[in-house]
Amino acid sequence: MVLRQLTYTTVRFHLYELGKMQVDECSFLKKVGIATMAGCLAGAVGIPTELVNTRMQVDRALPSHMRRNYRNVFHGLYRVAKDEGYKALYSSFVLTCVRSALTTIGQNAIYDQAKENYMQYFKLKHDSTLLHLMSSVTAVSVFGPIIQPLENIRTIKMVKNMSLKASIFHLMSFGPLGPFRGMVPSMLRLVPNTVLTFLLYEKIRIHFGYYAASKACSQ
Repeated sequence: MVLRQLTYTTVRFHLYELGKMQVDECSFLKKVGIATMAGCLAGAVGIPTELVNTRMQVDRALPSHMRRNYRNVFHGLYRVAKDEGYKALYSSFVLTCVRSALTTIGQNAIYDQAKENYMQYFKLKHDSTLLHLMSSVTAVSVFGPIIQPLENIRTIKMVKNMSLKASIFHLMSFGPLGPFRGMVPSMLRLVPNTVLTFLLYEKIRIHFGYYAASKACSQ
């Protein structure tokens, strides 16, 4: 999990912030475009560790004879490359990139937009903890339900090696709400994760000032 965050989340945030620095006026549509590119690139970087992380989590719920028993992420990467070939490390490449793009749009772009709106309507300062809390809750409330179907399909493909069509049919076999299975535990994970991520991010930005506030993209 730690390696995944280092290779995926940090890259995603950094590329998004760098992208915003390259535009003169950061409208919401531009934020969405930047977030899409940053998410796709970060998703491509983080796919191997995401694959192993997903399998290690699912292993705990499987019978002992069906477990892959990866000792750690590096052993998992080695086993996948050795047993299934290097191409298997990039299983669900398209789905992962799409999910990463939507996550970056939902987290970063919507967070920024919500933050700007709350600053304007409630007259809050950019370094207000209440502002950061409200904005992060707004972001996770939007992107959580959006990515859940993709998250389920991607997990099935990574763990069971099903085709995209078979994965979709498998989810739909549970009824109209099948694509949203696991929504409650997913939100219980995403809400505190997103809130803490942005609270810490803002505190670091404010105190170290690497990503400074700008007129184009207010922070």
